[in-house]
This record gives sequence, structure tokens and C-alpha cells, in this order.
Amino acid sequence: MAHLFTRRSRALNKRFALAKAVANVQLAIPMSRGPLLPRIWPRPTKGTSQVEPWPMPIYDVWDGVTEFAAKIRASDFMAEMMRRRAAHGSHGLMAALDCATLYALTRWHRPSVVVESGGFVGLSAAFILKALTDGKVTDAQVYSIESDENCKHWALVPDDLRPQFVPLRAKVEDVVRSDKFPTKIDMFLHDSSHSYRHMLWEFREFWRRLRHGGLLVSHDVHMNAAFTKFVTETYAHDKKTGLLDRSRTVHEEWGRWGYIGFMIKKADGANA
Repeated sequence: MAHLFTRRSRALNKRFALAKAVANVQLAIPMSRGPLLPRIWPRPTKGTSQVEPWPMPIYDVWDGVTEFAAKIRASDFMAEMMRRRAAHGSHGLMAALDCATLYALTRWHRPSVVVESGGFVGLSAAFILKALTDGKVTDAQVYSIESDENCKHWALVPDDLRPQFVPLRAKVEDVVRSDKFPTKIDMFLHDSSHSYRHMLWEFREFWRRLRHGGLLVSHDVHMNAAFTKFVTETYAHDKKTGLLDRSRTVHEEWGRWGYIGFMIKKADGANA
């Protein structure tokens, strides 16, 4: 009897480990660019049901994002930015893993218009700007919103990266009611107040401003369930079968790495 119980426990543990692995392996895929869209999100053909299981991940794309993150982790730029981070005081600033993840997502997505909330002293902006520079996206702009009058908004942004940096000293709520940045953006980073209500509000507000195929990124998604809630809101399932309804689901992909969560908006614009 004990032997049977042990075998059953091992089987359950294997199933749990597999489910956890699948849940943790999510892809950072810029669906608005490149030839991968038909493979990830195939267009419906006549007679094909849209109620289908979620497509299998394409690991070569994830490998590409991992490669970008690994390169920046080992770079002189990372070493210098971590030195500046330590000199400033690390409280409230991203650690190296999250900085590398942000760099990799930006480098892969190649956005032209980026908006970040909670820019603080510019550490996250520095890695976004570095990714744009390394990717030769020379016409891009990064709008960084910070409401704290007592912090030097661009303190950690290297001088050579500042031409593409646009600091906005205001509350996020005030900025979205103004015309201080374009009405449509390619990428949004949340890193301001991490209350459940505010995070969910920012996700919803900037999601509708993202272009089709745009990238939403959030820091500190472990703080509460706001990111999980928002991801859930963008799914659609068939009421009878419970399977994914791709025609009504408004994101292409989502995932989490470290304390960074990300979502890619549906590229074809349907129901987005």
C-alpha cells in the first residue's frame, strides 16, 4: 500500500512540475514585426473553428530574448549602471535581472514611442534607451512620467542616451488628460504606485492607447493580483467548451520573468 502511495505521489509531482514549467515559460514576441505572426496566431481558414487550445510556444523566439538579456548582463553598461545604482541607493530601483529583462523586451520589440510611469531617477529609462540605441532605433522617444518634485528625474540616464529621453514632471492621471505624448504608443512600462487599484487602472488606460502589436510591461507584478487580473480580462473562452476563443481574445502573448510581467496586444486589431 505504501509503495502504491509513493508511486501516486511521484506521478502527481511530475504533473505539477510540468504544469509549473508550462506556466512559467512565456514568450516575449513582437507580433507586429517579422514573419512569425502566422505561426503564432494563424488566420482562420474556411471551416476552421476558432475555439482551439492555446498554440505551443516557439522556443527559438524565447531563446532570442534570453540571448539579449544575457548579453546585457555581461556588458560594461550593466556594470556601470549597477555601480550608479549602488551609489544612489538601491531602494525603489530595479535589480539587474529586471533591468536585463526590460532591455531584452525593448530590444526585441523595437518600439518607436515608449511611455513609462514612475520614472524616478531614470534607471529603467536608461535600459530602454540603451536597447533602442543598440537596436539602431534612432527616431524613438521615451516619455518618462514622474510626479516626485524632489527627485532628479534623469540622474541615472547616461548623457549620450538623453537626446531620446523626454521627462514629464506630473501625475500620470494628469498626463493622460493632456497632449504631452502621442495618442498611440508602441510600449508602456508601469512602475509607479503599486496599489492594486492604480496598477489595474494604468494597465487598462494604456492598453487602449497601445498600437496593435504593442507591448505592455509592468514592474513588481508580485505586489498584488492586478497584473493577473488584467491578463484574465483579455482572455476569451467558449462558454460551452471552456476552450480559448482566439477571435475574441485581445492579446497575442503574455509572460513573467523575475518581477517583470509583459503582454503583447493583438496585432491584427480585431477586438483590440
